[in-house]
Amino acid sequence: MQASAAEIESKLPAKLEDGKADRYLSTFRKALPEYNRELGDTIAQAEAWKSDKPVGLWATITGFITGRDWITGGEWQDFYGIVPLFAGSAIIALIALALAIPLGVGAAVYTNQLAGRRQQNFIKPTIEFLQAIPSVVLGFLGIAVLGTVLQETSMKDAFSWVPGFPIQQRLNMFTAGCLLGLMAIPTIFSLSEDALNNVPSAFAEASDALGASKLQTVFRVVCPAAISGILAAVLLGLGRVIGETMVVLLVAGNRIEIPDFTEGLGVFFQPAHTLTGIIAQELGEVPFGSVHYRALFVVGMVLFIIVLGINWTAQRLLHKFRIGHD
Repeated sequence: MQASAAEIESKLPAKLEDGKADRYLSTFRKALPEYNRELGDTIAQAEAWKSDKPVGLWATITGFITGRDWITGGEWQDFYGIVPLFAGSAIIALIALALAIPLGVGAAVYTNQLAGRRQQNFIKPTIEFLQAIPSVVLGFLGIAVLGTVLQETSMKDAFSWVPGFPIQQRLNMFTAGCLLGLMAIPTIFSLSEDALNNVPSAFAEASDALGASKLQTVFRVVCPAAISGILAAVLLGLGRVIGETMVVLLVAGNRIEIPDFTEGLGVFFQPAHTLTGIIAQELGEVPFGSVHYRALFVVGMVLFIIVLGINWTAQRLLHKFRIGHD
């Protein structure tokens, strides 16, 4: 198989005229060394494998937690490793928070501390209206509009310097992260504004009495005093992002592989699968009580523990800041 792959590569041209075909050619050349390495590892593993050796409980648990493959429907054996799913969820959440935190917190600070009454009456309902948009509608917009626009833009020569451009796949983690960030903005905005509202007015009055400007009062007095509530808002926004299903199922690309981190920032433009997406995609098709069903059930348990931990931490921060308490 290695010899055949090398023979095929030797017969391929250096470049193809068609842009799409040339991208496939470059992808093949990048993947060939990894293919040869994995093939060699597979041969060594097959020679060392003992078919009569039982698999213990600890080996099963560690294999699930550290497994790098999620392969189902195989002729001989399925593999259930959570690492590629967790990596996809984590990267998408990172992209979403990178978009939602500055926009959500920034909008809350501006609306609460700097905007006039008419601006407040416009900004707050507009941002809170985003929560009313169904996630499936956002997913459709991601497929039909955002993904296509990003891919076409990435093919322009002016953006060739951007890592990961041109984008190979229209549906990828960056597209999903942008949409999830849009969904998390209302949560972060509303809770951050509540935190700012709960800062005692005496803090700002004392700052004004000492001669501080409005911006100095906002960023050196009010925001530091509300930091616990703002952190809680960010954590609850993270919980919203991690638990979202429909958008990532439609837009993330659903490729069950660990992202190639050797591409640097280009890793954000690769397709991936997530913890929520794999449950929604596969649970309705597996036999009840099978190993595959149990693996998906454990994925759900892991997701539940992650979201529960995030929300518990956020509630502790909210209680510390006494939002909603006398």
